[in-house]
Amino acid sequence: MVRIALLLTAAALAAGCSMTPTVTKVSTTMSPKEIAEAGLECRQLTAIDTNIPRTICASPKTWAAYEAKTRDATDELLAEGRKLPNAGGFNRN
Repeated sequence: MVRIALLLTAAALAAGCSMTPTVTKVSTTMSPKEIAEAGLECRQLTAIDTNIPRTICASPKTWAAYEAKTRDATDELLAEGRKLPNAGGFNRN
């Protein structure tokens, strides 16, 4: 069990370098207590192409980086939409 926790911690740290939590096919049988001891935070995320949520565990630092990247991508997308001139003839007041 300690070995699994160390592997997950190493994976979470490596994921922090890539800035996004990733879903792998490796599953774990860690108990909630072991996850808490490893300092991981678990969230339920639903991919765009499915309605089935997955539980993804990562370090708080990794989650903060993921949220910042997602927020920046959303801001860029909205900024691109604001650059368009009155698209479709609708009034943009």
